[in-house]
Amino acid sequence: MEITVRDFPNLGVIETTLNSTTMKMLWNLIDEAKQKEESHNSELAGNITLSLKLDNSAVFLKPILKNIVYAYQDRYGSAYHALRPGKLRNEFNLESLWVNFQYQTEFNPLHTHSGGYSFVIWMKIPTEYEDQKELPFAKNSGDKNMISNFVFTYTDILGNLNNFAYEMNKTREGILLFFPSRLNHQVFPFYNCESERISISGNLSVLSKPVSLSA
Repeated sequence: MEITVRDFPNLGVIETTLNSTTMKMLWNLIDEAKQKEESHNSELAGNITLSLKLDNSAVFLKPILKNIVYAYQDRYGSAYHALRPGKLRNEFNLESLWVNFQYQTEFNPLHTHSGGYSFVIWMKIPTEYEDQKELPFAKNSGDKNMISNFVFTYTDILGNLNNFAYEMNKTREGILLFFPSRLNHQVFPFYNCESERISISGNLSVLSKPVSLSA
């Protein structure tokens, strides 16, 4: 008996690890934002102490994001509206960039972003998921994947909601996670830690155009 398996096309996310030079420039952006103190909290769904706008003209980010946009497009097609790899090329604009300072018990509820694509860069993670899930009130939970973590929520082919958790620990520092802006995600609270978690996020608007035959 011959059995054929067919996977339906779907979208994923892209990860990359930023080098030390890029991370240093991002920390400089954060320092500049602290001096300006331009709040971004009113633009967030989250319940966090402090969010600051960053300078979205950051030239050093443009080639990095360009490579990621093209890699995403080559794998999944134009933005997330059409699964047609190789047919379109994207031009993009970094429309917003901000930094979040999250303290214990604070959280970002389930939400989406504006634009075509979004990303998060984890700058500082003061906790370890392995420790967090062993806290007394979480240890006996039927689902330990949520505490302290960054979680995507998506619908499968049967209409069921599924979660994909990024476990928060120091190994995530320096990672850029890139995803379609309409992909639901949330950040769960962490506990028993006085230090802040620092992350940078941004939204990209995308304009798709046909690839020139001479290109």
